[in-house]
Amino acid sequence: MEGELDSASRGETGVKLETNETAVSGNEWTPREMVLLEEVVQRAPSVHNTKPWLLQFSGRSVALRLDPASRLEYQDPEGRDLRISCGAAVANLTVAFRGLGWAPEVRWAVDAEDGSYVAVVEATHRRPPTVLDRERWRAVSERRSYRKAFSERPIPQLAKTAILAASVIPATWVEGGEERSKLANILVQAAEANQEDHHYQAELQGHITGALSLEGMPEAVLPRDGISALGMARPVTQVPADDELAACLETEEVLIFSTLDDSRRDQLQAGEAVERVWLEATRLGLVGSVTTQPLRLPEFRYGLRQALGIRGIPQLLMRLGYPASSSPRTLAQWLDSGP
Repeated sequence: MEGELDSASRGETGVKLETNETAVSGNEWTPREMVLLEEVVQRAPSVHNTKPWLLQFSGRSVALRLDPASRLEYQDPEGRDLRISCGAAVANLTVAFRGLGWAPEVRWAVDAEDGSYVAVVEATHRRPPTVLDRERWRAVSERRSYRKAFSERPIPQLAKTAILAASVIPATWVEGGEERSKLANILVQAAEANQEDHHYQAELQGHITGALSLEGMPEAVLPRDGISALGMARPVTQVPADDELAACLETEEVLIFSTLDDSRRDQLQAGEAVERVWLEATRLGLVGSVTTQPLRLPEFRYGLRQALGIRGIPQLLMRLGYPASSSPRTLAQWLDSGP
């Protein structure tokens, strides 16, 4: 990270936030602002930490394009996860605009050359950052995938309501033993199907690293049990029986994000929604992780929809809770936490 941190008004990305309403009034981004915007976007969650986007700066706007070269051939043949990842990056970009004292306006367009979506975020006018803007800014750097077991502390209903309010698409909590049993059944079936897909497994293994890295997924942090493990099922993953997983889900809070349709635009919105929710949860002291792999095959997306009576198309799952330990993390732990 570049720049000096200021204890009174710092963005944890490493560049001090501008707080003066007239601090930057030109029609172009400064080099320092461009570095900042890039850093905030790079902190967005993405499939296997591939960061499948490209940024273009123009005037007081930023265009975020999907990078088709980053698409995973076997896990993501339709580009679903690629678009979900880019939607999450757009959510971070709007947080950065507000942190810099600009009101963002997001416009989605279709690239005439390849038909892919392009998000154009434009600074429409100056607006001093609010306390909430600053908290979300800090949440961008604090958000990490937490794949371990949560503490037994329940999430207050008020916090659950605030989390749902942050989403731009329908999101529902999995509640009751019957719903957890049905979800467990779908997750077990999906994990077994993913384990048997040799092409998928070879591609997944190619993104697992054996050492600390800012790219890919460190082997040491990949879970061996629970919903997180089934979300990235490998040959070494011990797939539990349905009732065992249902019992595990009793100790977790799980959100299902869905959209009314399953278009490319819906998938982008799903990514934007999950990052907004994740930042809100982080701001409230919660941790979590997201999984899309169990829903990569349409039979499991539509199977979950039918099993739980979801009106839309399930796009991804998020587990949330309080961390089991609140001790400060070392640099190695920070890197190990993954995207």
